[in-house]
Amino acid sequence: MFLGVFTAAMQTAWFNSWLDDLSRGPDTPPYLSLHYRWRHLYFAFAPHPERPIVFFGDSMTDRGNWHKLFPQVSLVNRGIGGDTTLGLLQRLDQVIALNPPKIFLMIGTNDLCYNRSVADTLKNYDRILSVLQAQLPHTQIYVESVLPFNDTIFPSNYLRTNANITRLNGGIQQLAAAHHLPYLDIVGDFSDKNGRLPAGETVDGLHLNQQGYEKWRDDIRSYVQ
Repeated sequence: MFLGVFTAAMQTAWFNSWLDDLSRGPDTPPYLSLHYRWRHLYFAFAPHPERPIVFFGDSMTDRGNWHKLFPQVSLVNRGIGGDTTLGLLQRLDQVIALNPPKIFLMIGTNDLCYNRSVADTLKNYDRILSVLQAQLPHTQIYVESVLPFNDTIFPSNYLRTNANITRLNGGIQQLAAAHHLPYLDIVGDFSDKNGRLPAGETVDGLHLNQQGYEKWRDDIRSYVQ
């Protein structure tokens, strides 16, 4: 019961922010928030089905209720809000231990927010794919495009602009091809005429609402099932 109450509290944005600031040191990497550490610890002990499909990424994945979106599918949510390519590299072992038949990967927007260049983000992304393929040769990895955001609602931050997200997605698509992996380009379904995330599909300009998640589900349904 305590675990459930504490988990619910950790979903509160102001509580997360306050605890992150309280627990940070001058040399703490940007991705290593308290939420990251809590989720990482939770994943180490959380029960899970045998060989589940893994949804792997940052808050876009973290906030998705994938069990309700795919009720007949054996899966786990391994998203962490605020995560980056570097953060994913630090927790690949947990995903590898699950020996999943499929992984759906979306990551990179927060790297730009933390002022990591597109080139350096892609280097980390390449390492993620290389390690997963080496350790999970029988796992199908689906590389998903990073979604745009609505900068009229959610302001740009450091290198996170829709122009850089477009450049990042171009590089991710090239990496997917180099690793002989399917690239799921869903940007078109999440872009208005100006290339922004439509206001009707987001709760804050960056994160999806239920309508947005249902569209995401529909875009990848055939690959999940």
